[in-house]
Amino acid sequence: MANNFVFNSDKNSKNVSVKSQRQLRVGEELRHLISSTLLRQNFYDENLDNNNITITEVSMSPDLKNAKIFVMPLGGKNKQNVINSLNKISGKIKKIISTNISLRQTPRLSFKIDETFEYAKNIYDILEKIKK
Repeated sequence: MANNFVFNSDKNSKNVSVKSQRQLRVGEELRHLISSTLLRQNFYDENLDNNNITITEVSMSPDLKNAKIFVMPLGGKNKQNVINSLNKISGKIKKIISTNISLRQTPRLSFKIDETFEYAKNIYDILEKIKK
């Protein structure tokens, strides 16, 4: 009887797109801490004071030393100014959240614009054109 199944097991290759449970938990905890910090603290920056900012996701590196924080200002206005302001004060935010999280090292924070809303809108527009 011939073996019809091909099983290729390569234990050395790791899929880096799959996040561990710990990465997900720490990312979610950071998301809550950063949200409350931005809500409660005054950073004396008009780009942050005049915009409501939504933190959509926090992506942690496997060693938990770096965090990418994906944000979107309400209405998508002044995106680049908000990102620049957040990256400027990332050290202050890191210092504030370091007292509330129990990790060996507080991760380095880098803020990015979340493009998923625009991507979803583009897909929706394409589907609407197909419908017509």
